[in-house]
Amino acid sequence: MSPKKELTPATRMLKALAYLKPDRVPVLFFPEFDLMADYAGKSVKEYLNDVDLQIETGERFKERFSDAYCAVSIYQPYAVAQALGCRLMEPEDLIPSVLERAVNSPSDIKKLTIPDSPWDVPGTGDWLQKIEYSLESGIKPAGTGEFGPIEIAALLYGYNKFLFHMVKKPEIIHTLIEKCNEFVIQFQKEWIKLIGGYSTIILIADHVSGFMRKQYVDEFFAPYHTDLCKELTPLTGAMFYHSENKSDHFLHEIGNWGYVMFHGQEWGPHQEAKDTVMGLENRFTLVGQIPGRDVMLREPSDEILREKIIENIKIYGPGSGYILSTGGGINRGTPFERLDMMIDLAKEYGEYKTKNTLIDPDQRDGLS
Repeated sequence: MSPKKELTPATRMLKALAYLKPDRVPVLFFPEFDLMADYAGKSVKEYLNDVDLQIETGERFKERFSDAYCAVSIYQPYAVAQALGCRLMEPEDLIPSVLERAVNSPSDIKKLTIPDSPWDVPGTGDWLQKIEYSLESGIKPAGTGEFGPIEIAALLYGYNKFLFHMVKKPEIIHTLIEKCNEFVIQFQKEWIKLIGGYSTIILIADHVSGFMRKQYVDEFFAPYHTDLCKELTPLTGAMFYHSENKSDHFLHEIGNWGYVMFHGQEWGPHQEAKDTVMGLENRFTLVGQIPGRDVMLREPSDEILREKIIENIKIYGPGSGYILSTGGGINRGTPFERLDMMIDLAKEYGEYKTKNTLIDPDQRDGLS
């Protein structure tokens, strides 16, 4: 019998996304930018300021892990937050974050103005210029992405004030989110136009839903993400939602917002989460569930890590619609041998017999 044709990581992932049968469970890696700086042998500041280095290091990472889909990219930290007025830290060897908020009171929110163009302001303007420069390399970005409108609003106002006034002054928080959503959509459209008018994937990272009770998700989160997806879906093959925080209280609604992929690591009991998503009319692909920091990085036992990876493959793989990944980005200091382990276990335990069943490794010899 001739050997089975092996799919590319991208094709394998697209089949899982469509709930078709790939050859095996896909593996997706999101390396954090401090990890990539270490891989390049440079400080984070040097790495983020050198587009050519980011491109070259990304290509090396993809070659190193050629059996996984590696979501490497150029990064401009907190670009939208900076564009809307936040001042960022400038550390030498850490990923920058927000140092000074853009708005401090309800009156500041009312006065907040959205830039006419994301090209005209620091942050998003810097990022678009880097993307424009990078296109000369001939490597076209597969997707676009940034923080979502609620996360941006919380960065601008401060998470404590945002969550407090969400309860006490909801009308002012709606005003802030509306402005942030307008600019997030505007920025994504300009970025997509720049890379040719279509983005394979648009990733929206918005962790604030994990801090909200369900009633607040319904009021302050779902409507704006639904609007965002409605605006951007015609420009992409897949809207991709990312949150590393608690998500079991709204997991069943993510597809209704317009997302076809969800990347996370706290979506509740495994089998319950799988059954929930498989039973939805607007089902979506689950991505992740191996905690990046607490397990991939910090778990001292390789055997425990191995067991957790196998458990995820066996529970989520059958039926397709699952991509094995860390629950967040791959953290700085994560041994590359552990990424190799994830790929190897997907090959050993994640091969499909039918769409709904995986091949038992102990029975593989009888199937060859």
